[in-house]
Amino acid sequence: WIAGIIAALSFGTFGVPIKDVKSRIKVDPLVMQSYKSLLCFLTCWFVIPLGQPLKFTPWGIVSGMFWVPGATAGIYGIQNAGLAVSVGIWSS
Repeated sequence: WIAGIIAALSFGTFGVPIKDVKSRIKVDPLVMQSYKSLLCFLTCWFVIPLGQPLKFTPWGIVSGMFWVPGATAGIYGIQNAGLAVSVGIWSS
């Protein structure tokens, strides 16, 4: 339960720094997505010591192929339309 609550809070607030960065400097959405992907890759290794086996599947590759352009479009949306509007659009 604790991990689920932390994940919900973390995923729900990832767009706040993106909106804040936009107000100070102009960062390309693909660069921000690269940072986000790198952090997800680095933190995913924390579950291996918990007993989760390392397994690569074709569905994981397909998921990554959809996740990167979709999340890049989400970052672009946050920078242009705002956080509340963008989350409302991609969640519907």
